[in-house]
Amino acid sequence: MHSILIPASGSATRMRGLPKFLLPSGNGILSLLENHIVNVANFADEILIGLNPIFLNIVQEANLELCGARIIPMKTATMTQTVLNLVELSTAERFTVIMPDTAFEAKESYEFKKLNHDLDLSLWRIRSDQYGKLGQVLIDSNNLVLDCVDKDPECKYELAWGSLTFNKKFLQFLNPKLPHIGYGIIPALKASLDIKGSVVNGSYWDCGTPEEYIRFLKFGVK
Repeated sequence: MHSILIPASGSATRMRGLPKFLLPSGNGILSLLENHIVNVANFADEILIGLNPIFLNIVQEANLELCGARIIPMKTATMTQTVLNLVELSTAERFTVIMPDTAFEAKESYEFKKLNHDLDLSLWRIRSDQYGKLGQVLIDSNNLVLDCVDKDPECKYELAWGSLTFNKKFLQFLNPKLPHIGYGIIPALKASLDIKGSVVNGSYWDCGTPEEYIRFLKFGVK
């Protein structure tokens, strides 16, 4: 069983309290959140959304296209804690985490069921304006992950991870006090987990800030 986990329990402070995942995706009237859900609905065994309770009413009233996704209200301190809470509510053996305030351009970006290592990183080629803002990854010729550096403007790795697919072996490396689950990548590498990266065509957009969202609307909408 494969579960899609969408952590949306933040308070949207970077967007002045507006729920970023409800911003238009440029794909008709679909929001960023709906765009992800619609694209994974055909192959996901379940979709779990950890939602900050302050946004529950607006999500319910918006009549979103949720395709059977299960909304679970929760207030957490970190994205990692949200993911761990969702895992506990699932009977799945494999999980994919998608951030709700992001956008992927290519449909093949959602083919997570083809990934079957202990940890699989979906990777995009980083744009010049993204250096220092994402988790950058180094892979070898066999797509084995060698290193991961988080939000370092001096890092010159050309790839950045945008979503993660993993089995339960990876959970032991997730600290609920740390901001996001990407911090578990280096400990997992040191423990010799089977970690691979898959380079995805198109662009990855982190729409969590006004500046990046405006760039997405200008350059990322197809």
